[in-house]
Amino acid sequence: MMPFRSKFRFEYMVKFVITLVLVSVLLFTLTGCGGSGQNEKVDEKKEITVTDFAGRKVSVKAPVERVALASSRDLHEFAAVAGTDFIEKIVGWGPDLKTYDKDTYDKFSEKFPEIKNIPEVGYYYTKDFSIEKVVSLNPDLLILPMFQYDLAKGDLTKFEQAGIPVVFTDFYHEPLENATKSVTLLGQLLGQEERAQEINKFFDEQTDIVYSKVAKINKTKPKVYVESGSKGASEYGGTYSKIGWGPIVSAAGGDNIAKDLTSDSPTITPEFLLDSDPDIIIITGSNWPATPSSMRLGYYADQKASKALLQGYLKRPGWDSMKAVQNQEVYSIFHTYDCRIYNFAGLQAFAKWFYPEEFKDIDPEAGLIEFHKRFMPIDYSGVWMLGLK
Repeated sequence: MMPFRSKFRFEYMVKFVITLVLVSVLLFTLTGCGGSGQNEKVDEKKEITVTDFAGRKVSVKAPVERVALASSRDLHEFAAVAGTDFIEKIVGWGPDLKTYDKDTYDKFSEKFPEIKNIPEVGYYYTKDFSIEKVVSLNPDLLILPMFQYDLAKGDLTKFEQAGIPVVFTDFYHEPLENATKSVTLLGQLLGQEERAQEINKFFDEQTDIVYSKVAKINKTKPKVYVESGSKGASEYGGTYSKIGWGPIVSAAGGDNIAKDLTSDSPTITPEFLLDSDPDIIIITGSNWPATPSSMRLGYYADQKASKALLQGYLKRPGWDSMKAVQNQEVYSIFHTYDCRIYNFAGLQAFAKWFYPEEFKDIDPEAGLIEFHKRFMPIDYSGVWMLGLK
């Protein structure tokens, strides 16, 4: 028979070993190193089917973690919806942000220098988009804007064969109607439905400020001409008929002089403009590095310098004969507000310029500032809209 003391020690040791094993198993499970922890992480993703803006049914394992943006200018919306870890999700993108909106690229780079290391995949409009590069990055999803659909549709089968889902969003063809729908779609894909709802609620509040007042205005609509300032004052840029700024002019209560033109982004002749004699002229601005004389607006724009560029347009032959110039009703707005989630600011600015009395208490910049505070990972700065007055 085992002595009492030895028996006690033996039972104590058995209990100690059992306790040690149980604690080890518990710690192993909690740290996610065990098989059950891995399975739980995998199970967090589920396959969802969404309808994109090309009318395509697309199955995606959500929330996506690795995303390729065919247009890097979609960074605005992607960052707003994705939240603070947005940069970790972008595995590749197009080079267009640096080309057409360098202020935004520089602003993000200043706070997130790792953005400079994101691989570029080319751009459909410059005909150097690389399917092979996208595939090599192994994204969970490729996001394209609808304005690239005609160029990209022939490649969709190739992405399907590579196992890469493709989704089209739209902030341009129907900018006011589809902005919130696109944000909702991004929220589903990124697992950020609640955040997407918050953004859309804010957007609707800002646009309703205009809709509620415009509906009550019973005046002759001002004739409006909007021109892309990408080429500078020395050469006429494109205008907008039924897409982009076109629908926003109409929603703000203006009469777009290009509304009946068949091309989406036509460049009108000087004679057409002079004959139309618009009441209001709006030149869009951005930071186009390839054209130093282009109209400049954005995060690093200077009020005085931008106003001087705008005044350069008044020197065009025949412009001194138009009502808009004679009445100093010439303005500038950030170029891609028409296809950004911020387009509510463009809508408000237009309404204020079209009907100054009715919208005298509206400050379009206030909504932009608040949106940045609530949803953007960067601070608001710079010049985004201005007039000659």
